[in-house]
Amino acid sequence: MRPSARHVTATLPTILCSGIALLCSPAIGWSESAPDNPAQIEHLLNMDFKELAEIRLTSAARREQKLVETTAAVTVIDSEQIRRSGMTALPELLRLVPGLNVARINASTWAVSARGFNAQYSNKLLVLMDGRTLYTPLFAGVFWNIQDVPLSDIERIEVIRGPGATMWGANAVNGVINIITKKASQTHGTLTSATIGTTDRLNGTWRHGGALNDRLDYRVYAKGFTNREQELANGTSARDNWHSQRGGFRTDWRPNGQDELTLQGDLFETHEHSTLVTGERSGGHLLTRWSHTLPDARNWSLQLYFDRNVDASFERTNIYDVDWQYALRHDNHALLWGAGYRLTDMQLDDTVIIKWNHPSRRDQSFSLFLQDEITLNPRWILTVGSKVEHNDYTGVEWQPNTRLLWRFSEDQSFWAAVARAIRSPARVDTDIRVVTPFPLPPTPPVGILSLTGNPDSVSETLLSHELGYRVQLKPELSLELAAFFNRYDHVTTFEQQPPLLIPPLPVFPQSYGNQASATSYGLETALEWRVNDSWKLAASHSWLKMNIDLTDSSTDLATMATANDVPRHQWQVRSWLELPHDLELDGALYYTDSLTHLKIPSHTRLDLRLGWHPTPGLNLSLTARNLLDTRHPEFTGTSVPTSEVPRAFLATLEWSF
Repeated sequence: MRPSARHVTATLPTILCSGIALLCSPAIGWSESAPDNPAQIEHLLNMDFKELAEIRLTSAARREQKLVETTAAVTVIDSEQIRRSGMTALPELLRLVPGLNVARINASTWAVSARGFNAQYSNKLLVLMDGRTLYTPLFAGVFWNIQDVPLSDIERIEVIRGPGATMWGANAVNGVINIITKKASQTHGTLTSATIGTTDRLNGTWRHGGALNDRLDYRVYAKGFTNREQELANGTSARDNWHSQRGGFRTDWRPNGQDELTLQGDLFETHEHSTLVTGERSGGHLLTRWSHTLPDARNWSLQLYFDRNVDASFERTNIYDVDWQYALRHDNHALLWGAGYRLTDMQLDDTVIIKWNHPSRRDQSFSLFLQDEITLNPRWILTVGSKVEHNDYTGVEWQPNTRLLWRFSEDQSFWAAVARAIRSPARVDTDIRVVTPFPLPPTPPVGILSLTGNPDSVSETLLSHELGYRVQLKPELSLELAAFFNRYDHVTTFEQQPPLLIPPLPVFPQSYGNQASATSYGLETALEWRVNDSWKLAASHSWLKMNIDLTDSSTDLATMATANDVPRHQWQVRSWLELPHDLELDGALYYTDSLTHLKIPSHTRLDLRLGWHPTPGLNLSLTARNLLDTRHPEFTGTSVPTSEVPRAFLATLEWSF
C-alpha cells in the first residue's frame, strides 16, 4: 500500500511475556492490512485528486462523508503514511498535519495544539479514539504519554483544524483529532514488530487476530517500550527516561445484516522520570458500541464506555460515558441528532505543594445536539446545527454552527463556516491551591508562589470564521487553502494579589480569572503532486498571528506574552519514493519558527527513512530523525523539566504471518 493522504498490576508483564512466547505459534491467517499487496501499492500511489476527494471520513459531520463535501479544514493520515513515517509515538505522527503545532518538551511530554494557545496542558483541542474522549477532566487537556495504542492498529487519524463543538461538545475549540483503529476483521493473523535505536532502547508490539466464525472477529495485543533519557541545553543528562507497557483486545460481531456490536478495552502502565507532579500513571478502558442500520437510509448507534486513570501520587479518576445518535435522510435533508451523559468521579490527594478545596468530587454533564445538512441544489449544501450542554461548573452552554459548501465545478469547491465553541472549566481552574518556591530547584528560590482556583470560573468562548478552497490544478496536482479569524472571550488569566512579606521569603498570591480576550487569524496551504508513478510529494505552509488583551481591571502579568508561544510560520515538505528491488525512500523536512516568549529559536528538522520488504510479510526499515543538528529545544514545560530533542537513529523489523 502506498500513501494516500485513547491501575494495572503485574498482569501486564505476564501479557507481554506470553505475547513473546506466542511469536512462534502457527499462523491463523493472512493480515488483511499487510502493506504488501502490489495492486493496492500501485493504485494508492497513483490516486488523483478526484479519487482522493472520494475518501470518506467521519469526524467533521459525525457520520460517513466524502472529503470533497466537508466544510472544514481536514487532514487524514492513513495507515500507510503512519507506517512510512518512521514514527514510534502517537503525538509525533501529528507532525504530518499542516497547521498543527507539535512540540516535544522532554522524552515523555508534548505540547500539541491547533491555531494557537499551545502549552504543556493545552486545553482547546479535543482528542478522541474510536469515539472515546481522551482529555482529562483534571485540566481539560491530554496526557500524551499514556496514548500508546499500537500504531499498526490505526486505520487513520482524522484531524480537523477549527471548532467541532456542535458535533463533539466542549473543548473542541481549535480542533478535533479523531484516532480510528482498524476493525478486528482487518487484523487477522499474527504481527510482531521491534524497534531499537539511540532514543528507543526497545519498542516491541505483538498482535494476533482471527475469526471465531463468519460473523465474529477478534484481536489481542501487547506492547511495551523503554526510551532513553534526553539531554539538557548544557549537554548533561535530563534523566527523563520513560518506559511503558500495555495490553488490550477488540471484538466485532455482526449477528445479522443490520447490526454490528463492538467490544474493546485495554490496560496500561507508564513511568516517567524527572516529573514534578506525576511519575507513575496507570489505568484502562472498556468500550462497547451497538450500530443498527434501518431501511430508508436511517441508522442509529449507542456507545458506552468506562475509563479509569490513576496517578500514583495524587489522582484517581473514573469516567462513565453514554452516547446515542440517530441519522436519517429525507428528500434533500440529512438529519443527525443525539444525546449524551457523562459522570466523572475524581479523587485527589494533597501533596507537598498542591492542595484541593474539594478532594472528592463527582461531576455530571448532559448534552443534546441536532444538525441538518440541506442540499439546496447539486452545487450548494447548507449545514446548520447546535449542541446544548449542561455541566456542573457553568450550567447551560450553546455551541451552534452554520456551514456552506459551493462546488462550482467538478475540480473546485469553496466552503465557509461560522461557529461558536467553549472550553469549560476543569478542576484546576476551580479547586486547586498551589504553594511552591520559584524559581524551581536547583536554582535558589527568591520567593513563594501561591495560586488558588476560582470557584466562579466561566467558560472560555470562541467565535470562529473560516473560509476554504479545494482545487485540482492538474490531474496530478491538487491544492487546498484555509483561512480563519477567531475571537476568544473570557480567556483564563492569573490575577496577581498584593505580595505578603512572610519570612523567610516573600509570598506572591495569584488566583485564576477570566479577564482576557484574544484574536487569531491565519492561512494554511497544502499541496500534493504526483511527480510520476514512483514518486509523490506533499508540501504545506501555515501562517498564524495572535494577540491577547486584558481587561482594565486585570492584574495578570504573564498571559499577554503567551500569544508568542506558537510559531508564526511552519512549513513542511514530504516525499515518498519507490526504488527498485522492493525499496522505499521517504523523507520529511520541517521548519518551525521561533517562540519569542519562551526563547525557543527556530529550527529545521530533516527525517529520512529507508524501507525494504523482501517478502510479502516482512518489512525492515532504517530511520534517521533530526539530521540537521545534534539536538534542539522545542518548548518549555510547566511542570516538567525541559530537555532537547536529539538526533536519533532507529531500526525496525515487522513480520506478519
